[in-house]
Amino acid sequence: MFYCFIKRRPAVKTAMLFLLASLIMAAHMCTGAQAGYFDVNEAKKAEAHAAAENARAMGASENDSVIIAAKSLWQQAQSEINEELDMLARVVYFEAGSSWISDRHQQLVACVLLNRCSDPRFPDTIGENIYRKGQYACAGKLYSVSASKIPARCYENARAAAYGRVECPPDVIFQAQFRQGRGVYEQDGNTYFCYG
Repeated sequence: MFYCFIKRRPAVKTAMLFLLASLIMAAHMCTGAQAGYFDVNEAKKAEAHAAAENARAMGASENDSVIIAAKSLWQQAQSEINEELDMLARVVYFEAGSSWISDRHQQLVACVLLNRCSDPRFPDTIGENIYRKGQYACAGKLYSVSASKIPARCYENARAAAYGRVECPPDVIFQAQFRQGRGVYEQDGNTYFCYG
């Protein structure tokens, strides 16, 4: 019944699309210091799914503009997650991909990069941080290896860090074979993970 009202009232349908967009924009504000890197995109996916389900509950067909917009937003968010997770896993591979390096070490490599995305001294995205001059030696060869050649654990450890499942303070923003910043958070082998 409500859907019939919407169908006859384009202004109401426009209002629903605006509401969907507003919910997604509000999701950008939901991240906290310990939130996972992909929380914003996961929130976008959840809101898009909820909007599509609400439209279906009101009798909308799969060809309805609200459902089409919701599907598009969901797919865009998932695509962004996949692309950035792949970049993060590649950095883990090139920085700490040897089989003898611990999962914890790989996770900290990912955390340092993710923490930089939240630090005002660094760019906001994984890609911008990777390609920032002088930051990651692997930047020029990031895609020189096919994804199928990168060990699954590099992806698993990158995913764990990106979804906030790794203990690491948000101000650990340096990794190197020397001490720097405001002190050492953790040392693994000859690599220091340091506070910024």
